[in-house]
Amino acid sequence: MSIAQFTRDRTRVPGSFREDYRAKLITAEEAAAMVRSNDRIFTGGGVNIPAAFSTALGKRAGDVTNVTIYQGFAMALYEYMKPETKDSFNIETMFVGPLERICMEWGVGSYKPHSFSDLGAVALKAAPNIVAFSATPPGADGYVNKSCFGSFLPRKECMEPADIVICEINSHLPWCGGNDFKVHVSEIDYFIENDAPIFELPEIPITDVENRMATYIVDLIPDGSTIQLGFGGLGNAIGHMLYNKKELGMHTEVVTPSVTELVKAGVVTGSRKNFMPGKIVTGFAVGTNQFYKDIDHNEMFEFREVHWVNQPTNIAKNDNMISINTSLMIDLTGQAGSESIGTKQYSGTGGQVNFNQGAKMSKGGKRILAIESTYTDKEGNLRSKILPTLPEGTVVTTPRNEVEYVVTEYGVVDINFDCISTRVKKLISIAHPQFRDELTFAAKKARWI
Repeated sequence: MSIAQFTRDRTRVPGSFREDYRAKLITAEEAAAMVRSNDRIFTGGGVNIPAAFSTALGKRAGDVTNVTIYQGFAMALYEYMKPETKDSFNIETMFVGPLERICMEWGVGSYKPHSFSDLGAVALKAAPNIVAFSATPPGADGYVNKSCFGSFLPRKECMEPADIVICEINSHLPWCGGNDFKVHVSEIDYFIENDAPIFELPEIPITDVENRMATYIVDLIPDGSTIQLGFGGLGNAIGHMLYNKKELGMHTEVVTPSVTELVKAGVVTGSRKNFMPGKIVTGFAVGTNQFYKDIDHNEMFEFREVHWVNQPTNIAKNDNMISINTSLMIDLTGQAGSESIGTKQYSGTGGQVNFNQGAKMSKGGKRILAIESTYTDKEGNLRSKILPTLPEGTVVTTPRNEVEYVVTEYGVVDINFDCISTRVKKLISIAHPQFRDELTFAAKKARWI
């Protein structure tokens, strides 16, 4: 039985979209039954991975083989992600979160290396024949909204070429502002209704180390600048320390509750932005239920597909663009490993390279890379994250030629265009005091200083 029998005409028919919607309603099990061996399914990411469809799809294990599922930052562990179903399903992930790390340990998942500015091209090359995602109920004009992780479903490169487009309607999803995330009922082949509560991410606790790093970073942010905040404890710490700043703008890959709180406090206004003034330009949203309410139909937020948001040329249109990213480790010459620990993929490239490039090209821009100076290993020993050389196999996310400000809890240094001996000395100066002597010894042995 071929997939052609499930393909529908997407021509918009004059009249009520509600009739069209009702005619396309099916169950999750009926939708999963359309999947055939060797199919390629794009399910998006985060809260937009369709829960009912994904649950039903997992039950098809044994009925199909070699079905590839493209997703990112999953927030539930579905049956198709488990090792006992790997003859039926395999995962290719666009970003690595905790569940993707588990899948890769099990041998059922693989990371697709790319920067988010290329996500459209990634989707085009993947050529999925089925697209399945969650969205809001349709509005009065017949459009649904792709919501929080709609950026993981590029419209022209992913949805339009697909043979089958399945949309799982969930009224708990917020409506994210901007035309990029709107999809008309006529452009969707089948609908599932499933009002399951969406994943809520409480604010990540802030450590003392993150607070100390945030203090240095906030001093580098002038009033009126446009900022990019990352996801996690450090981003929250910075957000909490920005309340004395004025008229900040945002052009950022992801927004979290710290952003909406800064808007409520009148800190983030976008009034001095020269590119899309008054708008918070972003691609993703993740947070608490209150946060989802805050962004719902909030016209200040302009959600765009991430390969547009993260294009360095678009980022650079913002004067005084401040890019703030984190790294897992850095060597003494400035090579930043931000996504793997040796050969083990821990995260993804995401937008680090994109925002670093965009801020570099921005008039008055700054590139900030934050890294905790130490970690504690499995045996309870303190280890330095500033190293003479990176561990074998570690991916260099940001090359040393592109690193400007480096921040740890012990200070901030600007190594941009410095010679090796100078940057080595600067990086040692912000390492944990316990490791400065041995780093100096290693640097002398390498004849860097």
